[in-house]
Amino acid sequence: MFTKLTGRVCTLIPRSHVRRYFCTINVEMKKEGIEKQRARLLYQSKKRGILENDILIGGFAEQNLKTLSQEQLDRYDAIINGEHMEWDLFYYVSGKKPAPKNLQECEVFQLITQYANDKKK
Repeated sequence: MFTKLTGRVCTLIPRSHVRRYFCTINVEMKKEGIEKQRARLLYQSKKRGILENDILIGGFAEQNLKTLSQEQLDRYDAIINGEHMEWDLFYYVSGKKPAPKNLQECEVFQLITQYANDKKK
């Protein structure tokens, strides 16, 4: 299926193909090394697209990424670059909306929400 968008032809990809593509990207990113991953995640945390997340998530990243283990960095990567829209992520972190169960049970997400709650005070 093709569609015209600002003079360019764009291909719409079925969601199942996109998931496979993202899985491939994640495997390649694991090869980047922990320090490169930290640097990439710090940049991505500060450039979220909405100022609220730039401040909350960027501040958390500045303060905590250097102490997270490889497994925690992978979970953090999945949270900020995963399936959640930016505003939803802000609402979950700030407590304005209840987070999905998989996020609530995630140790890294709990650290992020704790950081956000400490900033409220």
